[in-house]
Amino acid sequence: MPKTKKTYDVFLSYPSDLASQAKVIVKKFADAGLTVFYFSEIKPSYNIIEEMWQALAESWAIVALIKPGIMPPSVAVEIGAASAWQKPIYILTEGEGECHVPLYFSKFEVFKTSETGKVVQLISKSLNPLSDEERLALVKAYSKLRVPTDKLFVEPGSIERLKNESGVKISGERIMQELLRLRKQGKLPKVRRRER
Repeated sequence: MPKTKKTYDVFLSYPSDLASQAKVIVKKFADAGLTVFYFSEIKPSYNIIEEMWQALAESWAIVALIKPGIMPPSVAVEIGAASAWQKPIYILTEGEGECHVPLYFSKFEVFKTSETGKVVQLISKSLNPLSDEERLALVKAYSKLRVPTDKLFVEPGSIERLKNESGVKISGERIMQELLRLRKQGKLPKVRRRER
């Protein structure tokens, strides 16, 4: 199955009955120069589950669009995964009434869809791209460390060493996002772990 080469700033999670509202939100993010992953753009020939998890891992932030009533399980799972990865999460509510969400969701900021512009600003401000020099330092440190990206995910100590070696002052989560983007764009060399 083909894989999309696109990378994303925002992962938009929403139930299928809010697809038309999701398109409006995607346009607001796109107008601000942010790329958004949403299910409607995935072609039938692609593996939607694989594309979804890859986009969720790469995205800087997740925005969940929900309506009054019980939150769909798929949206709850995506928010739970993003929370475990310590990504910024924003909830957008469509319509009037109470949204029944899991208790631990209370720590996330909630906005009405009419306030989407505020969410766009918050994400844009927090998404400061790395300079070319910082990306180059990250690639050099990655080549020197010789720990493949899939191993870095499960070795926090290796991420810390990579951070120290590169001198790039960003979080470990952000380093992983940058490495995934660089790998997807073909700018990250393939490495094999050194034998001990």
